[in-house]
Amino acid sequence: MPWSKGYITAFCLVTSWPLFALSAEETRDIDTQAKASQQAERDEVPWWLSSHETISKTIGNWSTNIDSFLSGEQSSKPSDSYAEIRFGSVLSGSDRSGFFDFRTRLKLPNTQDRLRLVVESEPDSLAPESLRGESSQQKGVVDSALKSNISAAVRYIKDDIGLDIDAGIRVDFPLDPFLRLRLKQGEVTDQWSWWQNQEAFAYYSKGIGARYGVGLGYAVSPRLNFGTDFGVTWLDREGLFYARENFSIQHRLDEKNRLGYQLSFLQSGEHSLGSDSFLYNVQYERLLYKDWLIGQIKPQFTHEAEDNYDGKFSLTLSLAILLGPEYLR
Repeated sequence: MPWSKGYITAFCLVTSWPLFALSAEETRDIDTQAKASQQAERDEVPWWLSSHETISKTIGNWSTNIDSFLSGEQSSKPSDSYAEIRFGSVLSGSDRSGFFDFRTRLKLPNTQDRLRLVVESEPDSLAPESLRGESSQQKGVVDSALKSNISAAVRYIKDDIGLDIDAGIRVDFPLDPFLRLRLKQGEVTDQWSWWQNQEAFAYYSKGIGARYGVGLGYAVSPRLNFGTDFGVTWLDREGLFYARENFSIQHRLDEKNRLGYQLSFLQSGEHSLGSDSFLYNVQYERLLYKDWLIGQIKPQFTHEAEDNYDGKFSLTLSLAILLGPEYLR
């Protein structure tokens, strides 16, 4: 009796079913193995690497969400917001201290391409010209982190005239609102470059002040640069001027290693400037992992006028960590 199409179809299903079942089972096994392999790779990632990835993604998400909330538009551009954390120890004779500094820049391109949210630790002194070492030295890194002065500000930038304005609050008790205005000019021609900065600032609790700085640089090669700069700050509450001259050499040895040499002279005074100290140091930097983990070593000699210019040696050991979507690529 000739077979009908129904019998032929049934026969094919019966005979090929074991093959279909086997193929489906193999597919499930492959998917299971792939998922197990991916999970194993995630489990093998060290905690510090997974933490960096998580925080970097969080910074990008915060920036995108804030930008979308303020502008009412979904951001389509990849976030280039970032954060930098730097901490370490300073060894000087039998003394040992620690420091902790950080800063964050959240860029909001849809809200306004010139707008930034800035959160950072601030030095104890409003005059950077007076600093001999790290700005936040305490007995240890943890103490420095807990006692850090933190400021949060909205920064408006107008690149065509070199202007940026910060309006924010210094997180202290009581809260300390502030306003800062900066004007920057500069130019690069062949191997030479120059810049100058003018700044005025006003803090509710620390009074007003002004700063001026000018610098000159010369590039011997793409890897070797010479520079010098001068800065002076006036603080109303202290009634003092602080001045500083720096002479520096920056030498990039290769893609991972860099050396810096610096000689600085510091002065201060009420009506005329008198010598406070001079110092010189060498800073060695090395990329320890990709482009976001940097190790730093800086030996330094400081000669204070009040100590009859006797040299005091110190050694700074630090790590710098860069976070953000840019450092995931």
